[in-house]
Amino acid sequence: LLLGFIPLALYLFRRRSQKIRVSTLVFFKTLAREHQESAWLRRFKKWFSFLLTILLLLLAVFVLSRIIIEQDDADQYRTVVILLDRSASMEVGDESGESRLETAKRILKERLKKVPEEVGVSLIAYDVRPEVIQPRTMNRRELLSRLENVAVRPMADRSDVAMESARMIAGLEPPSVIWHVSDHPISATGAIAEAGVHELNLALPEAVNCGITALQLRAVPLEHSRYDAFVQVALNADSPRPVNVRLNVSVGGIPSQFREIELQPAETTGVTFRINGATDQILRVWLETERDDFALDDQVTLSLPEAKPILAAWIRPDETEDPYTRLALSSIQETGTFELLKGNPGAWPLSEKVDAVIFDGWLPPEWPTDIPAVVINPPGSSGPVIARKLDAPIPYDSVRVGNADHPVLFRISSSRVALARTAVLEARGSLEPLWFAGKDPVLAAGEVGGKRLVVMAFSPGLSDRLPLMASFPILMGNALYWCVGQEDGATQSRLFNTGEMVAVEGESISWDESNGGSKSKIRLPLTREVIEMDRVGVWTTDTGQKGASQLLSAPETNLPSRGDLGSDEADYFHVENGFAGNMKLWLLSVILLILL
Repeated sequence: LLLGFIPLALYLFRRRSQKIRVSTLVFFKTLAREHQESAWLRRFKKWFSFLLTILLLLLAVFVLSRIIIEQDDADQYRTVVILLDRSASMEVGDESGESRLETAKRILKERLKKVPEEVGVSLIAYDVRPEVIQPRTMNRRELLSRLENVAVRPMADRSDVAMESARMIAGLEPPSVIWHVSDHPISATGAIAEAGVHELNLALPEAVNCGITALQLRAVPLEHSRYDAFVQVALNADSPRPVNVRLNVSVGGIPSQFREIELQPAETTGVTFRINGATDQILRVWLETERDDFALDDQVTLSLPEAKPILAAWIRPDETEDPYTRLALSSIQETGTFELLKGNPGAWPLSEKVDAVIFDGWLPPEWPTDIPAVVINPPGSSGPVIARKLDAPIPYDSVRVGNADHPVLFRISSSRVALARTAVLEARGSLEPLWFAGKDPVLAAGEVGGKRLVVMAFSPGLSDRLPLMASFPILMGNALYWCVGQEDGATQSRLFNTGEMVAVEGESISWDESNGGSKSKIRLPLTREVIEMDRVGVWTTDTGQKGASQLLSAPETNLPSRGDLGSDEADYFHVENGFAGNMKLWLLSVILLILL
């Protein structure tokens, strides 16, 4: 601005007239006729020229000072924290094919132009966990470069954890504001404004999405290479109409079966089916619908698990075995998922480590606290087992079920059971009665001291129908599987949700990735003993460790829609004033017009 004194001095300085002799006045007379103007007009032109000169100077100064017209009360803050969602649903595209994340980047770039450069900006991207992409900086070029490198990760979002990190960073340089950019708004607009959080809702105007939210695979007891699979399918709550879904199942690349399902908005349904397959064969479950805006949750693939044999010890007080109990345990052994050691009370305590112990007609004086147990026909009380042996067995033609959904009673026809009760059992503490003979429990299960326990207060050999039915071998198998924590099927090929941290061994890991309808294979080195499940697919390490990583998330499947935004909803990111932002180009255009 000090340069303004130069034109001011030039206009105030007056040169004195000088007399000079010339050879002729013809040319001067011609000029005089062309400039015959009044004195006030000459004075006006002089000062108008002066004002234009000062105006050009001022505009040039404004251009050099990078004047910005602020909106959204940007001058009230010293820090802006951008909280950017990069979870799986941000990959959803609109009608033009632009994903939610690409839309977010485009809007943020425009919005950052309207923030004064003396305001610091931080960038946090989040999925299941937050990551500080850019600490507080005033370097817009560096910030935009980091923003451009943010990519979608196939994981669910944890906006609550990310918001805590954003508030922590925002509190370092107050006053501050948080821009939450996501397709899942965290709360209503009024609450957001009071909390100092500005929300950018990137959801589609209308969204339809059906996805797989859960899958459980369980080896069928007593049946080799057979599995029960449970699949949970959900439709997003904002779907404008019901959807017909086809659930397809294939094993080893061969189609196995399918189910037709009709889902209402916000409905979740479960489907159970049985499959046959060998260990390490690929089970693929996928959905087909007429319209689906989000493809990543439509498919789940995993290797069929390899059952880990259970090693159990069977202890009886004498050499005489109950033939029906021996037959039940032998039938479980034939499936290859069970190994049995036999012994009498003299072999207790055991010298070999086992997964579970079966006390048949005998209980140890001191109850073991480091091993799960199945107790058959208890002769008395010991530890958590409180029982009194009857003088003579009491037959019962039927039993009453306490909890039919308990894993110990899985696939058992309790209505056909007839047994001989041999003891009075008290189900105390965490022991839950599963069968009642009359008013007293005869089958109970629970957890004591961190170890599971199943108690059967009856004799299989003295019962009428129980030992001759398939229910008793299944009951023994369920009890052993449940006691050792393998009620969902023992597996070396585990299913993880994306975002989980998994301990691995080896030097490399091979991924068979699946993203929607595309597949790819990739091998990566293992530099740490724990890796993040950061992609969807089946993986194998060079040491033989196997697993599968899938997006099984009800919140991500529940794709929201923005709908028709009302006039009461504040949109902090769309600026209607076209003159907002950096005025450099505008001012240069004005200067050019004045010069012309």
